[in-house]
Amino acid sequence: MRRIFWKILLSFWLVILLSGIGTGIILTLYQDAKTLYSIVEIGERPNGITDSVARTLQSGGKKLLSEIIKPQLSNNTEAKAPRMPVPFVVDKNGKDLFDRTINDKAWLEAKRITENTNDTPGVEKVTLEDGEVFWIYLIRRPPPFPYNVIFELFDAPIFLFFMIMLTSLLFSGRLALSISRPIETLRDGLKAVSKGDFDINVSKQIGKRYDEFAELGRDTDSMAEKLKQLIDAQRRLLHDVSHDLRSPLARLQLAIGLMRQKPEVTEQMLQRIEQECHRLDSLVGEVLTLARMESGVPQPKEDYIDLIELLKSLVDDAQFEAKDSGSVIQLQLDDALHEGIIIQSRGELLLRAFDNLIRNALQHAGRGCHINIEVHQELDDMLVIEIADNGPGVADNNLASIFQPFFRSNNNPGDGLGLAITKRAIEVHGGTISAYNRPTGGLCMHVRLPCTVQLD
Repeated sequence: MRRIFWKILLSFWLVILLSGIGTGIILTLYQDAKTLYSIVEIGERPNGITDSVARTLQSGGKKLLSEIIKPQLSNNTEAKAPRMPVPFVVDKNGKDLFDRTINDKAWLEAKRITENTNDTPGVEKVTLEDGEVFWIYLIRRPPPFPYNVIFELFDAPIFLFFMIMLTSLLFSGRLALSISRPIETLRDGLKAVSKGDFDINVSKQIGKRYDEFAELGRDTDSMAEKLKQLIDAQRRLLHDVSHDLRSPLARLQLAIGLMRQKPEVTEQMLQRIEQECHRLDSLVGEVLTLARMESGVPQPKEDYIDLIELLKSLVDDAQFEAKDSGSVIQLQLDDALHEGIIIQSRGELLLRAFDNLIRNALQHAGRGCHINIEVHQELDDMLVIEIADNGPGVADNNLASIFQPFFRSNNNPGDGLGLAITKRAIEVHGGTISAYNRPTGGLCMHVRLPCTVQLD
């Protein structure tokens, strides 16, 4: 599931939705505040004020009214809190006598109220001697909070634009931070890996997340751990190879020295030299085979072999060689497998792998051992091969190590590469191999191998 995709999508969708809801609420409050300024106040409360202003205008004219009202407006401006509301005095052109901004809706409402009668308390229509007409009225004032604040702030549309910009900036910054932080953590971790420091813990530094970044952090830690294991294995392999090469080389030098000191043992030492050369050649060949399989370069599977016939041939050869030791090798097959199983293979890798397993069982189980090879089909495309002996087995703490290169348990002879090559050969064919000690005694090699074609 693409969690980052949904996180970004839902985040943008949510912020747009919340911005729309917030903008709607703000605009509603703003319109409510504007509506309050367009409602004409009527009734006994404003009537005393408007009636007093109307009588002053009729008796003393505009000059007297201005002398009375303007100081009060000036004081209101300085105090920012009017002691008494001053009604609007608007002429027929919609202009206030004191040059204040007129709300057209309120003025039209005042004119409508006085069209038929002038007895509505709170609204007065005054006609002067020169024929000039004035409407005197009060508008309903909004409460102190929040309408006045909203009206003052949002009366300019540019402010709303800046609010949207600020909100989107905060959201975008938060989203960018949530994406950039894990990327920077991953970058720092990969830099450390490039410098040879594989002990990184990117997933812990990223924190508790449940998205692709958390998975990428865990994969990065796993990659670093795997690289560390591979490099450690390479160093160990080089160390073991150099150690195993020194022993036959030392014996070669010793044989040459003895030949020079004692010419009479020349024939014996030549045989020893030949033997050590064969050991060196075998060791180098095993190392090269293992290196090719561990290189990771895919190799084509060009051969098709009958796995059942291969096992039968190996069992016959091993039984012939083990005749003198009294050992018995038995092959047991499911009824459905007697006709054979054809699988796609890489050269002689499978031959070498199963030959190693059978010969290791013969070698380590001892004389007179009994080796049982069972083959059955677990699934339609999966074979299970178990090679079990009744020998001493392997220490439990060494079961996972016996497939490592140059590992030798109980000081057993050999170069320690056979099972390592066997494991790589099985894995090259898409299979797995594991080892466990049988409850009745002895070691069992459990192989699972996919098969492609079954003969009828």
